[in-house]
Amino acid sequence: MEARAVTPLTRLGARMRYRILRSPAAALVKSARALPRRSAMARRAALARGLPRCGEAVAAARKLEHDGFVRLDNLVDRDLLDALAARAQERVDADETTELPLGVSNKAFWTRPLDCDLIDGLIPADTVFARFALQPRILGVLAETLRTLPLLDYVLLTVSRANAGALSQSQLWHRDHDDVRTIKLFVYLTDVASANDGPFTFLPGPRSDRVGGSVRSHASDCWLFSRVDRSDLERILAKRLSVFAVETSRCLHMGSRVAPGHGRVLYTATYTTAPRIFGDGSRFAPAPGADETVRAVLGQQWT
Repeated sequence: MEARAVTPLTRLGARMRYRILRSPAAALVKSARALPRRSAMARRAALARGLPRCGEAVAAARKLEHDGFVRLDNLVDRDLLDALAARAQERVDADETTELPLGVSNKAFWTRPLDCDLIDGLIPADTVFARFALQPRILGVLAETLRTLPLLDYVLLTVSRANAGALSQSQLWHRDHDDVRTIKLFVYLTDVASANDGPFTFLPGPRSDRVGGSVRSHASDCWLFSRVDRSDLERILAKRLSVFAVETSRCLHMGSRVAPGHGRVLYTATYTTAPRIFGDGSRFAPAPGADETVRAVLGQQWT
């Protein structure tokens, strides 16, 4: 694969997108893009209403909407969860010896084994990593929270390890700016029993709402703790195969602060809503035989 040439124009475009996504203009751009897609948006809303919503799922959606966080252990398919864990372990075992494709980079404190499975830059939609994110009950919780059909943006498998360097990127406090609203589904694939294991740590929604943004995308502990008490934070310490969701565009959060001799394996599925603020199309390879709802969630129809 040939690397794309970086020109002053592409750098300017990237900088403009960066700033728009972090400003109130993002909602305006999204609304403008939705106007000519009104029939598609109406169809997505209809598909969302067809998703299952048991009492537990509705309660989970209400908690996610209020707190920005919810545990979903009882709503996932346990067989699919076991299959996810088994396949993830295979990819982690191969991680050390697999050469990454051109253009893929890892952070200093983690690797992303699934990047090696990309097909022409797309995630295979028939893998367990995608299928886990497409469970109807999980989609029902997200649709209830977002008030429309979610759009599955991407899935990741990350292996976090100790790093001697200074804290950086997602180890610092930040909100996600994939879209106006972003919800992430997480599965711990190793036990996260203490701070040494790099737990996902966040400031719940109502408290995050009262904290202003940082001039930079990622802020230090000093910046945050000049505004909130440490006791306001939620640290997710949980057993392997624990499942939870966080509205990461709302909740300030950080993670992957792993101590020497420790490690953490995490599955992440990221959801936004259609239309994308920038660009169209799916991040997933076609899913033969998939129904209309799945194709729409994957961004392969009614985007």
